[in-house]
Amino acid sequence: MASARQPVHGVSPFGSATTRACGGLLLCVGLWGMVFPGSARLLARIDAVQVVALRFLVVSLFFAVMFAARPSLIPRFPRRRWLLVVACGVLAVPGSQLAIVQAQRYLSPSLASLLPTFAPAIAALLAAIFLSDRLGTWQSVGFALALVGVVLILVVGSGTGVSLNASNPFDAAIGLITPLSWALYTLAVRPVSGSGSPIGIVGVVYILGTLTLAPAFPSALSVIGRLDAGDWLWLVAMATVGTVVPNVMWVLSLRHLSVGRTTVFMYLIPVFASLWTLVALGRAPEAIALPGGLLVIAGVALTQRGRAQAATALVTAARLEAETPLGHVTLPR
Repeated sequence: MASARQPVHGVSPFGSATTRACGGLLLCVGLWGMVFPGSARLLARIDAVQVVALRFLVVSLFFAVMFAARPSLIPRFPRRRWLLVVACGVLAVPGSQLAIVQAQRYLSPSLASLLPTFAPAIAALLAAIFLSDRLGTWQSVGFALALVGVVLILVVGSGTGVSLNASNPFDAAIGLITPLSWALYTLAVRPVSGSGSPIGIVGVVYILGTLTLAPAFPSALSVIGRLDAGDWLWLVAMATVGTVVPNVMWVLSLRHLSVGRTTVFMYLIPVFASLWTLVALGRAPEAIALPGGLLVIAGVALTQRGRAQAATALVTAARLEAETPLGHVTLPR
């Protein structure tokens, strides 16, 4: 008879791979939350493009040093899959980052952090439009509800950002590019997530994404003298603890969880962003954050209703696609 402490059917008594993946995602979104107050601090000295370019130059330098020390970490993608990897880089760096940092000119860190939680709803809509994934009544109502919450945040919250006198909901709405890009990135990176070490995959994706910002490098490097020691501490922390670590965890979790279950953890980003903002900047969330955030999260939750079977099919389909010899990629539902 097996001991009570021994794994049963290969399952660890201390938690399954799914449980560990969920724990990693919780830490992941907690670390992501620090990026919002960090960006707000840097935006007081330099512009959004310079913030993103400097941050991801540090990220790329980190991965380049790691690859030089351990070349075995560099993933070997099939030739036809490299185009998808480049697309992941574009979506993960300029696509997901530039817009949300620019939006912080008009929205506080707590309010800006609510916009990425719209990503699962956008993913559901994209699946309905491009992948013939039926969007039922509850999903449609949820999307509309989440959209109302987002509009409320943009209209009422505009003017709470770094540029306190700038109240422009239309300019703040540029931040919606981020959840769109992140939804597409999460879909696109899934087929390549099993092609090697998560560190190697994230490193290649982010180096390629950073290279697309090359035209901004001269401007970014010209302003490094404006940053004091505290700014550099935030920049390095955002690049390593706030970017490298959580993104490796994100890709690793995609090996054990469906895209739908993974993106649900984004609901917690505003909670951690608000805590980081309170601790680092001494600034409490605005009053509109609670009703607006609840509308967005409740609406997004409705868009995920009844998608458990689709999530199971996603895992199977993604694994089959990853094993095809020609490297053909179909975006998962």
